Amino acid sequence: MADVTSGIKAYGNALFSLSEELGLTEEVKRDGEVLRSVILASPDYLKMLDSPALSREERLSLIDASLSSLDKSLVNTAKLLTEKRLAHTLPKVLDEFERAYEVSRGIERVEVISAVPLTEDQLTRLTAKLEGITGKQIIINNIHDPSLLGGMKLRYMGVQLDGSVKTKLDSFEKSISELVI
Repeated sequence: MADVTSGIKAYGNALFSLSEELGLTEEVKRDGEVLRSVILASPDYLKMLDSPALSREERLSLIDASLSSLDKSLVNTAKLLTEKRLAHTLPKVLDEFERAYEVSRGIERVEVISAVPLTEDQLTRLTAKLEGITGKQIIINNIHDPSLLGGMKLRYMGVQLDGSVKTKLDSFEKSISELVI
């Protein structure tokens, strides 16, 4: 499993490096999103590309027929994975490409878990505050979790900040239970 995971990273990073070198990163990113939507619309497509029932030529011709309008580097990556019967890893390779893209562009994804969905104004203010703190462009994914009661949790740059009312109440309850009377 470690070999497949490291291979996925290597393919995603190689695709990113090649697209940067060729000056086609934005095109590859856009075409990667198109490819992702094709995969989501036809989940059996990747199974076909990995199928031992089809010859190598048949599998590669499926890629040529369905992806010919996409960037050549992206198509060649899909072909290479198909030849190795690793087409099923293509979505994760695209994820790795996206990660490399975001790191190179100073983009940070932040997960905001809140008791109620944040308003546009709240999201805008939180984005501006986090951009000021991190110096990066922030993309927020707001997740609604009513069990928090109030407040929010932030997850970004490998850190979780918990300012939820539930956590504060749990902490208060623990400190009270530890009091010796």
